[in-house]
Amino acid sequence: MFDTQRGIFLSATDEQALEAAFHVSKTEGIIPALETAHAFAVIDQLHLSPKDVLVVCLSGRGDKDLATYMKHL
Repeated sequence: MFDTQRGIFLSATDEQALEAAFHVSKTEGIIPALETAHAFAVIDQLHLSPKDVLVVCLSGRGDKDLATYMKHL
């Protein structure tokens, strides 16, 4: 998909993913897996309008990453 330019490729650091995970946990009451938190971390880079609809698949469980979250605190 990269070569054909049919996709958008973004990146987030682990630090950005952790911050996004804490934000989602606080605002939605969901503890996302760190893999999904990377997706949440790049949402602002998409420059979405208020009428846009965004669907994020919450894959995995955040409870398995609690040790990482607690180290970050």
